[in-house]
Amino acid sequence: MKPKKLSICAFALFGMVLIPFSSCEKDDDKNDPVLSTTQVSDITQTTASSGGNITDDGGATVTTRGVCWSTSQTPTINDSRTEDGAGTGSFTSSLVGLEHSTSYYVRAYATNEAGTAYGEEHVFTTDALPLWEITNFTHDNGLPGNRVASIAVDKNNNIWVGTNAGLARFDGLSWTSFTTADGLAGDAIMALDFDPDGNLWIGTWENGVSRFDGQTWTNYTEDDGLFNNRVYCIYADHKGNIWIGTRNNTITVFDGTSFDSFAVNPQVNPDGNIVGHIHAIHADHDDNVWVGSCYTGLSLFDGENWTHRVNNLHSFINVIYCTSGGDIWLGQSPLGAFRHSNGNWENYPESETMIKFVYAVSEDAHGNVWIGGRDGVSVFQDNTWEFISEEDGMINTAVNALAVDNEGNMWVGGPNGLSRVFKL
Repeated sequence: MKPKKLSICAFALFGMVLIPFSSCEKDDDKNDPVLSTTQVSDITQTTASSGGNITDDGGATVTTRGVCWSTSQTPTINDSRTEDGAGTGSFTSSLVGLEHSTSYYVRAYATNEAGTAYGEEHVFTTDALPLWEITNFTHDNGLPGNRVASIAVDKNNNIWVGTNAGLARFDGLSWTSFTTADGLAGDAIMALDFDPDGNLWIGTWENGVSRFDGQTWTNYTEDDGLFNNRVYCIYADHKGNIWIGTRNNTITVFDGTSFDSFAVNPQVNPDGNIVGHIHAIHADHDDNVWVGSCYTGLSLFDGENWTHRVNNLHSFINVIYCTSGGDIWLGQSPLGAFRHSNGNWENYPESETMIKFVYAVSEDAHGNVWIGGRDGVSVFQDNTWEFISEEDGMINTAVNALAVDNEGNMWVGGPNGLSRVFKL
């Protein structure tokens, strides 16, 4: 009987050894999953999209899958990660909580009973914060017309905009329009400026000039002494004189009582007519009056004498602006922008500014100079130029007018409407 018991015990011991051995053989059949990582897409400042595709579960069910990411290479599930279901096949993952302007490494992962496997690594960079906060306005928002030729800002920070279909005022909340039905001389507006008393002077394309004191409209035409009803520019000096640029290279000056007209550096055609138009008038800090023509270039009046073809510029002066520091900026076609500072001239051509034909110049609250033209807007800051385009949110590729308001916003007008631009 004893040998029989020993045989049974031996068999039992053999079975105990065999069971775990057989179990180990079964575990050896389970492998890590096989997967790939989806290319990163839909990248923003703080989010992105990726995912993966599990082509082999390794012989065991995939219980967790997703992507993991880090600012260091070879991210693991101990870093930031998503959990996007279970099983094989493709899946999509949303990466959130990212930092702007930052490079990240991302890998898909899959976990089964055998362990965690990873797909190949991809790297991406989140978008930078926008440099500009831009709000656009068109006829749909309250402008009487989309073609903006001039902008002015009053002491109460109302924005006045001259369009092809009337005058608009923006009080920060809503728009109010003014047309010939309200007393305006003409609806096609070319120029705006405020005199020292706060009256708004408005130059129209074919109907002369209007003055608006906030309540009453007063209109002036050729019958009142204006040289020509087509007005290209208006400038109100600190003495209250209104300088009006018109056809035939002629300026009309209104001193509040009477009109005086004279041609600037007149050049006569064979038919006897004076060629050119006055497109720009502006005084500097010494009360010198700078005048720009589309034909005879740049002229300077010191109060007694005229100097013509200043800096040998002989045609297409579109705009003149005097900065708070006393520099004179002007826009020319096709040579770009010019600055007169401390007796010296410097040209900023298209290769620097991205703008060949400059139609508008202004200065922001920080002393940076903005120029606008046929190709967009550029900002001159710390002796470098920064170009702003449609990619930044601008509604216009061409710019006709610039003006800064009392809150530091730059208003930019062109053929497609108006933009309010603030640097973040």
